[in-house]
Amino acid sequence: MFGRAALAALVALPSFGCATLGLSESDPMRAELRRLDKEQQAKATQEQLLDDAKVREREKHPETMEERLVRGDTQLAEGHVPAAIWEYAQAHNLDPKAAAPRERLGYVHLRQNPERAQPLFESALEIEPNSVSAHVGLGLSMLAGGNREEGLKHLERAVEIDPKSPNAQAALGVSLDQLGRGAEALPHLEAARALRPHDARTLNNLGVAYLRAGQAERAEPLFRAALREDQRDAALRANNLGMALAMQGRFDEALASFRSAGDEQSARANLGYAHYARGEYQQAMAEYEQALLAGGKANVEVMRSLEAARRAQELAKSAPAATPPVAGAPPVAAPRIDAASVVGDDVPAAPASPAE
Repeated sequence: MFGRAALAALVALPSFGCATLGLSESDPMRAELRRLDKEQQAKATQEQLLDDAKVREREKHPETMEERLVRGDTQLAEGHVPAAIWEYAQAHNLDPKAAAPRERLGYVHLRQNPERAQPLFESALEIEPNSVSAHVGLGLSMLAGGNREEGLKHLERAVEIDPKSPNAQAALGVSLDQLGRGAEALPHLEAARALRPHDARTLNNLGVAYLRAGQAERAEPLFRAALREDQRDAALRANNLGMALAMQGRFDEALASFRSAGDEQSARANLGYAHYARGEYQQAMAEYEQALLAGGKANVEVMRSLEAARRAQELAKSAPAATPPVAGAPPVAAPRIDAASVVGDDVPAAPASPAE
């Protein structure tokens, strides 16, 4: 009986002009709701028309693989790695037989997952055997996996195919330098600089090679030029400049450069390492002690460096001929290459990881 009464009440609502719901015909809120409903319907219709227009436009002018690659490159340059991967995957779907999407994905994986990058570059070379970008990527992924001989072969092949590729020259030069073959590395890094004289990354990497080769006076102007050209990664380059100055005995200038790159502890520790590398163990210990007094997040590393300097000094007193020129713990911020400069031609570098 109650159910029928409730149903009767519901049926009777229209006859009361919705007064029981608080909306009479004269209520201005009712008019507002009607207007909003019409506006929403009009908006939905307009959106549908726009969507239909986009569909028709795509049918007339289908998206190309190249357009998707450009989108992916833009996303990657802005740090949106998942979005870049999506765009590269869509580029592959548009042209599964193209090498470029495989290369792009390979470079995305190269830094963190070189084992995933290697088969992508290998498959790209099956499609385009003379792709400089694929040879560079495969070479770097093999080097990262410990296959030095084969990795260098691919980098050398890239340079052979296109000696005027600055990225191929830089990749081979940097790799040789990291493997301790500085004399072979320098001509390739010089070639990369000649091809891109204003590229800050190439200037930095060439400076590091000269610094490692014991030619700090040649490294210094390269680091200064890199800082002038591009302020990105300025701390890395300022640290490198500080090391070049310190290795020339210009310690006050070196400390100023180290301070511009980091905190007081790091600056003192780096200056300590420079003294250590010069065989000046007493001065190195003094700087490491200053670094500990300054305080910071690298106390453990500084203590290890201090102990290494003490051991080296004791060894120098007891057996000078056995003392290595550089040994023990590394500095807080050693001279480093700019890894972004070894990507393939026309491939934007992914954001650097914290380890770099």
